[in-house]
Formats: sequence, C-alpha cells, structure tokens
Amino acid sequence: MSRLLRVALVVPAVTGGVMWVRPVWIISGLALVAAAALWWFARCHHPRPLGLVPPLTDEFGERQPARWFCGKCGRYFPADFDHVQTPVQRFSGYDESKARAAAKRAADLADRQRELAVKRAGMGKRAPADRPAPSRPVPARPEPVPIHERRLAG
Repeated sequence: MSRLLRVALVVPAVTGGVMWVRPVWIISGLALVAAAALWWFARCHHPRPLGLVPPLTDEFGERQPARWFCGKCGRYFPADFDHVQTPVQRFSGYDESKARAAAKRAADLADRQRELAVKRAGMGKRAPADRPAPSRPVPARPEPVPIHERRLAG
C-alpha cells in the first residue's frame, strides 16, 4: 500500500478509537493530524529540475563536494554519485621517442592547415608564365536596382 493510503486508513481508525476514551484526546488528536498535514503540504518536495553545483572551494578554503540546489526553497543537499570503479592509470612518465613523433605530427598538421588556408584564400599556385591563361568571357555585371521605399535596411 502506498504511504498516503495507509495514512488515510490509520488516522480515522485511531481517531475513532480515541473517541471512546475521552473528547479531550479527540481534539488533541485532530490538532496533531492537522499539524502533520500542514507540515507535509508546506514543506518543499524539491521539484525538478534541480541545479547541480560542482565541487568547489568556499571562502574559508575548505573543499565542498558536488551538491544539488533547489531553487524553490534555496537549500543545498549532497549529490552522492556512485563511484563503482576507480580510473586505471595506463601511462605514466615521459618517453622521448613519442615526443619526437608527436612534434613531427604537429608540424605536418600545421603545414596542411596553412596550405588549406592559402588555397581557401585563393592565393594558391599560379599558372606558369610560358602557358597562356585560359580566356573566358567575363559576364557583364547587372545594373543595380534602385529602391524607392521608406523602409530602412536592417
């Protein structure tokens, strides 16, 4: 049974049982039930979405873990993430042969990027001077169309 259903069944049963004892107990029981209901409905149930605050250092220099933040009530509560397996460190140290190969790959990449940038800018290799450049007819530019409106561009 759900919790709300249990409360709906138990509270009237307890109240009915108390009615046989004394009317003072009835009033105090009803007041207690009303106070519990008021507390239940007045508290924040932290509706989603919540904000995740990353781990950081506070103003006193203490490391704070990752926390959830509820924008409705303004409370922070811990964000416990399961760390099932710790990371395995596969490489350590410095290898000179890998550093030389990495520097060569970086230089090749920079050269290729520079060649592509020159080609994109239209400043690629020119045709040799002994070969005549192909002649193509240059299309005529269309006449500009005047705009006679009161609207401003943009």
